[in-house]
Amino acid sequence: MKASTQGFLALALSSAIWGGMYVASDALMRTMPPLVVLEFREGISAIILLAIAARHRQLHIDRHDYLPMFGVGIIGFSVSIGFQFYGTHAAGAALGSLVTASSPVLIALLGALVLKEHVPTRRWLAIGIAFVGVVVIVGTPAPGKDTALGVSLLLVAAVCWSIYTIGSTSLLTRYSALTVVTIACTVGAITSLPFASIAYLHARHPLPMNLAGWGEVLYISVIGMALAFFLWVWGFKHVSASRGGVLLLFQPLVGIVLGIVLLGETVSIGTLLGAVLVCAGVTLAVVERKPPLALEPMP
Repeated sequence: MKASTQGFLALALSSAIWGGMYVASDALMRTMPPLVVLEFREGISAIILLAIAARHRQLHIDRHDYLPMFGVGIIGFSVSIGFQFYGTHAAGAALGSLVTASSPVLIALLGALVLKEHVPTRRWLAIGIAFVGVVVIVGTPAPGKDTALGVSLLLVAAVCWSIYTIGSTSLLTRYSALTVVTIACTVGAITSLPFASIAYLHARHPLPMNLAGWGEVLYISVIGMALAFFLWVWGFKHVSASRGGVLLLFQPLVGIVLGIVLLGETVSIGTLLGAVLVCAGVTLAVVERKPPLALEPMP
């Protein structure tokens, strides 16, 4: 299997895992503060990743990379996910899915500006088709008193996520995916801890209230953070930012499918149409165009 194919599979799997995060995270945030959920997610993941990275001696970085690695951890783990949790909590899962879908456009744009990647018209068209599909799936959410605030927070999260993706891609030229994710996640867990502690002290129910809740904590931390982030960063080691970023659009699609399967939600014509558009956009983005056959001159 080609390395690029493995990269696409890794990115698709991580996006699918994050699609399931909406079910688990929404359930936890009904009783727990978003920052406490965030700290559980990052703290447990950091412990697991540190143990694995230490065993494989993957924790060493050069001194001149301390600041970039610290910045990636702050932006990608503390700020982006924190704003995403609060934005989704304020505006609802529908808007959360929709605004998250803007990340591939930002990733492609930053990839062109920072990494000097060439983004052909065909790929911009693919991103547009997939984004329209997500809009059709999500529909038009009913306005609420916190909608404007939620959308603002989610937009900040999308921008920060795009910066994280581009920043980690640059670091991957010098370090393994395990090194980058482990250090970034640890930085995120440490910097989020003071804010999570304040939220914990003022919460009525700061901890999961049953075994199902603790199972959701394990899912969002072990699978949804440690495994998914490793797959996401590793995938971008083999796939360009503009092509790989489109696979993030699987996240809201998978979230809706899981809602249908696990929560018994009905399937509308709009959902089916949106799913077709998302799949078409992703396919257009990731499938390479074969060059025309060269005709050799007759002898």
